[in-house]
Order: sequence, then structure tokens, then C-alpha cells
Amino acid sequence: MSAGRPSPFVTKSGRVLHFEETSPDSRGLPVVCLHGIGGGAYFFTGFARRLAAAFPDKYRVITVDLPGTGHSRRASDPVDFTLETMAADIGEFVRGHVGAPVVLLGHSFGTILALKAWETWPKDSIRGLLFACGLPKARPIIHERLSARARDIRAHGIRGWGVKVTPGVFSPRSQHELPEITGLFERLFEEQVPETYTRIIDVLLAADLSAVTPTVTAPCAAIGGADDSYAPPDDLRAFAATLTGAPARCPVTILEGAGHMAFYERPEEFARAATAFLEPLT
Repeated sequence: MSAGRPSPFVTKSGRVLHFEETSPDSRGLPVVCLHGIGGGAYFFTGFARRLAAAFPDKYRVITVDLPGTGHSRRASDPVDFTLETMAADIGEFVRGHVGAPVVLLGHSFGTILALKAWETWPKDSIRGLLFACGLPKARPIIHERLSARARDIRAHGIRGWGVKVTPGVFSPRSQHELPEITGLFERLFEEQVPETYTRIIDVLLAADLSAVTPTVTAPCAAIGGADDSYAPPDDLRAFAATLTGAPARCPVTILEGAGHMAFYERPEEFARAATAFLEPLT
């Protein structure tokens, strides 16, 4: 396995996109991973390495810090990214760096971004769409929860929010069995720039890609957690049922004992479900 060091891609407009990839010289199927709010390229590091170890040179997994967030934002950059500019930046990255049609793996907000990419990119640039714990818009209860969180963080800062977020994104089983993972998540969560985090909440809450889902004609699949409060199993299945233009029914895999962070909570099961979808596309 070869793993690329973090490297910046600079768009024509001067924006920076931080990314990491396994097997950068491989001709394997490119899989671009788009994280949810509060995350980064590191969300899918383990997934990328599992695939590289199990299937050498079969997949070229590329993880990114979404445009305007994490290492993709310089201190001097204005916090003015939108869903449209994010999709455009990643599209330029796919054309300029990847250079081949990709599978988009979108987690949570990354699902919305993947659907926006489908809406705005040339259709032959997307081989497939894999949705992880995501829906085309935030559920009303999540809209209310994130709105209140953004207000509080703008008023008081992000310190102390890591431990508050954990119960909403990790299953009870994971909180009990994986304290190392949840503790690390809490620490990294609070290392975010508050202005960036609250901006991406605004972008998420303003987004509704429901009208796009029937237009999807690429192969697709969805993976979720049985204890996910953001994208509960019934809602995930209902979303999959709207993907009526896909060449086959969108399969949904629900992982027991997982919440909103299924790739952390049940990494082997998540990788198996993902590769079951990816293998026919290679």
C-alpha cells in the first residue's frame, strides 16, 4: 500500500483543497470521500487503508477536507463558501487531479454535496454514488438542533461541545465500547474554527436536494446505522426509494450497533458493505 502525504490542490480561483489518497499511482477505481460537518479527510483514513490492504491497486481512495474547511481553509480566507462553490471546487479537483470518472462517497452533509455534484457536474464524471448516514435534506428535528447549536457556538465558542455532540452521533453501544474513538472525536471536534463550523451548518440547513434524487441515473447505494438519529433507517430507506432513475434499486445496508459514524463504529462491516457496491463498478 502506498499512501500519499497531505497535498494541496489549488483551484483556478486560488482556493486550496487539502486531500490525502491511497495508491495515488494506481489505475484502480477512484473513490472520492466527502465528510460530514465537523469532520475532515481523516474521517475516511481507516476506510481507505482497509481497502488498500485488502485490494491492492483495485481502488484509489481519495479523502478531502471540504472546500473552506479544515486544512482546505487558510487563515486569510473569507468564510464565504456555499454548496455551489464547494461542488464546483471538488469538480475542478476531480477533473484536474483525479482525471477519471469517480465514485462519490458522501457522509451526512457529504450526501447533500454528492447530490449537488450530480446536479451540476457532467454526468459522465460520476461512476456511482454511495451515501453514508445521509439524507437529501436535514430532518426538522435536526434542523432545530443544529440551528440552536450554531447560535450557542457563535455566542459562546466551541469549547465544551465535543462531549455534547457525542451522544447524538455515536450509538450507545459505541459510547460504551469505543471510548478511545469517542474521546478523540470530542477533542478534534473542539479544534475546529467556530466560524467555519457554523458556516457549514448554515450551508447544510439551507440545502434541499430532494428534487435531484429522481434524476440520479448512476448506480447508488446507502449505508446507515441502526441507532442513527440524523438519518434513521426508515428515513434512509425512504430516501433510497426516491432514487427511481438509478439503473437498479438502491440497496440499503443498516449496521447494528452503529449511529451516525458507522465507518468508525463498525469499520469492517462498513468496508464490506461499501466494497459490495464498489466491486461491480471496477
